[in-house]
Amino acid sequence: MELDEMKQLWARMELRQDGMEALLRQDFRERRMDQARAALRRALRWQALELALWLGFVVWVASFWADHRQVTHLLVIGLVLHVYGVAAIWSCATQLLLLSRIYLFDAPVLVQQRRLAQLRRFRVRSSLALGLPWWFLWLLVSTVGLVQLTGVDIYAGGSPAWYWATLGVGALGMGACVWLAHHLAGRPLRSPMLRRMVEDMSGRSLRQVAEQLDGIVRFERE
Repeated sequence: MELDEMKQLWARMELRQDGMEALLRQDFRERRMDQARAALRRALRWQALELALWLGFVVWVASFWADHRQVTHLLVIGLVLHVYGVAAIWSCATQLLLLSRIYLFDAPVLVQQRRLAQLRRFRVRSSLALGLPWWFLWLLVSTVGLVQLTGVDIYAGGSPAWYWATLGVGALGMGACVWLAHHLAGRPLRSPMLRRMVEDMSGRSLRQVAEQLDGIVRFERE
C-alpha cells in the first residue's frame, strides 16, 4: 500500500471514529434529557395536584368565615387561613410557571441549570415561609374542622387562656426556627440530616433533574 493510500485510509478511520463519538455523545445526552424530562413531568403533576388542593382549601375556609362572620374569633381564624391559602396558591402557581419554563422551552443545558437553581431556591424559601406557620396554624385548622364537623368551638367552649398560650408556644417555636434558618443561611451544611432536609424541601424530583443535567455537563467536558 502506498503512503498516500495509507493516509487516506487513516483519515477515513478518524472520520468514522469522530462520527461514532458524536453519536455516542448524542445518545448519552438524549437519554439523560429523557430522564430529566420524566422527573419534570412528575414534578409538574404533583405541583398541579397541590395547587388544586390549596384551591379547595381556600374555598372551604371562605365558606367557613362567610357562614360564621357574626362570631368575631371564628371570622378572624377563617380570614387568617384564607390569607394563608392564597399565599400557598401563589407559591404553587409560581413553581408551576418556573417548572413549565424548564419543561416546555428548549435551551442550552447551562441555561436550564440556572433556571432549575432559581426554582429550587424559590421552593426552599417558600417551603420555609409556608411551613413554619404550622407551629400554630394546626390549632386554627383544628378549630375550623371541629366547628364544621361537630359544631364544637374549642375557643369559646374551652379555655381561651389555653388557646392563647398554645398559640404563644407555637409563635415561640416558629421564632426559634426562623433564627436557626437565619443562622444557617449561607453556611455549608455539615450535618447529613440538615443537608437531607434542605434537599427534601427543594424537591426530590428537582434533585433528580439537577443530577441528570450535571451528568450531561460533566460528560461534555470530558
